[in-house]
Amino acid sequence: MTETPDQKTLWFNFLKIFTRALTQINLYKPDHPQVRGALEEGRSLLAAIFAASGGADLSVTLDNDKLIINGTPLLSADKLPNSLKNLYSRFRIQTITFSQGASGDDLLALCQVQAHKGDAKAFLAERGVERVKLNEAVYAKVEAGQQQAAAVAPGESGGGAGQAAGGGPAEKVAEKISGQNFESALTTLVSRVTADPAEQRRIIELLESKFKEAIEAGISRALEEVRREKKKIENDMARTESVMTSLAGGVVVVDREGKILMMNPEAEAISGKPLAELSGKKIMDLSAIEDQVVSLAKEIKPEDRADLSGEVQKSGPAATAETMKKATAIIQNEDGKIVGAVSVPTDAVKLKQVEQLQQDFIASMTHELRSPLTSIKAALEMLSRDVGETGGKGILNTAIRNTERLNSIITDILDFSKLQSGKMVFHPENSPAAEIAREAAEAMKAWSSSKGVNLSVACEPSLPGVYADRRRTVQVLINLISNAIKFTPSGGSIEVAADAGREALSNYVFFSVKDTGCGIKKEDQDKIFEKFVQAASGEKVGGTGLGLAITKSMVILQGGRLTLESEPGRGSTFRVGMPVYRGQADQPVFEAPPEAKPEAKPWWKKLLGM
Repeated sequence: MTETPDQKTLWFNFLKIFTRALTQINLYKPDHPQVRGALEEGRSLLAAIFAASGGADLSVTLDNDKLIINGTPLLSADKLPNSLKNLYSRFRIQTITFSQGASGDDLLALCQVQAHKGDAKAFLAERGVERVKLNEAVYAKVEAGQQQAAAVAPGESGGGAGQAAGGGPAEKVAEKISGQNFESALTTLVSRVTADPAEQRRIIELLESKFKEAIEAGISRALEEVRREKKKIENDMARTESVMTSLAGGVVVVDREGKILMMNPEAEAISGKPLAELSGKKIMDLSAIEDQVVSLAKEIKPEDRADLSGEVQKSGPAATAETMKKATAIIQNEDGKIVGAVSVPTDAVKLKQVEQLQQDFIASMTHELRSPLTSIKAALEMLSRDVGETGGKGILNTAIRNTERLNSIITDILDFSKLQSGKMVFHPENSPAAEIAREAAEAMKAWSSSKGVNLSVACEPSLPGVYADRRRTVQVLINLISNAIKFTPSGGSIEVAADAGREALSNYVFFSVKDTGCGIKKEDQDKIFEKFVQAASGEKVGGTGLGLAITKSMVILQGGRLTLESEPGRGSTFRVGMPVYRGQADQPVFEAPPEAKPEAKPWWKKLLGM
């Protein structure tokens, strides 16, 4: 089948949206608007591809260094995003085939395969996915050919080896060796091949050596299976122990009779008594168990012959034990082995209600504050123009700057709330890179001048446009410039630049914000992109601490990348790479951002100190 330019465009666009879905499923839940939107767009593109090809299947094959679609080489492997290559390599997939009628739920299941630990085909089958097929690459180990010993048939013209052994038929030979031991049977068979005694001994020695090697190989294979089973049991024990250990900080060591030998400080705090008082006592016989619950295996002695009982002894208030049991769930894998645990507070419903109230309060508060703040700022600016050059003008300017700062804090909270809820929408288009850099610098010129910091712009000539939301990209650069102004002392300088990516990064245009400020320690460079973190050589300034977190999210959600280079005392350089606009026909597949790690605590809890 010969592809048309329109078909090739559809292929590129489908790869692009599928890669985005692979990325977003790691950042958000399946029902998140960003995820559902990408899946629906992918389903629509598949429908268009099937319509253009008359309903023929779409086969996407990764063969060595090429990505092939329906037999047509499309891209080299080095231009593919890591998320797509990892999907093929991790499950040894060679071809993914999409059939007509493939739905958004089918694409969702395929995206979720990347986090699955077992068989990918079984994962799709369990979810009823029939219109997406995975063909695994099969690697066959080719053994060296074995020599076939050609039996010498009994001679018909006299003097043959068969006659030397008596010349009887094969049935008689079988009857003869059936009653012999191995060595005698081997001698009988070899005598049928040659009558030369020296040659017979050499063949027998060779066959015995081969037989010994085969036996040793068989024993080794059998032992290997035993070793694997032993290692599997050891790993299961280690995994269960690590899960149980992670649930508790206290440790109590007992002997074979259950008598206390050692306790760490955390265990002493739980028991309310020191080790000196409890040492030698049985843990189940503690006299002062009030709110404490003790669970102990009935048989704690080591045993390597008989089966152990699975019974457990419990001591403590029944109601407390039941409450703790209902608040904890064990996580098992497909083999029924314990791999984790889930613990929740007993008042989870009330906590969810409080969470919703907190979210509603923050959203309402920020909106309610913005309206009067805008009026206050406008009134102050009018007063500033009427006051003229008097002592009161400085006070008014200070008030105006504080209203701007408060407005910036409210904007950060609203933007971050939109990002968390998936309500922030991006409108990518062909945007001029140089104009974006100049617009962002111009917006921050007044602040940098008031602080005595020189702000300059340097852009390469003939820069290509970027495929990005212009307003949001300007906001990204403003956040970075604002951050640089905060940490650059008077007399310092900030350079905003734009340049085209080189070699492997030629699909990006890079914006950079370079300052001569205090710099950032190596150990703090990853932390500054987290929420509510402000750190630069130990110095902290005002603000929400959301600016860089918002900036990173905006960059990643547009298919870009964000890097930092900094040394304490030598300033910092932030570089933002945004995809080059190449038109709809040959828009490249974006490089997937790194997998996002789940937050330990909702951001609003940190904001409110909960």
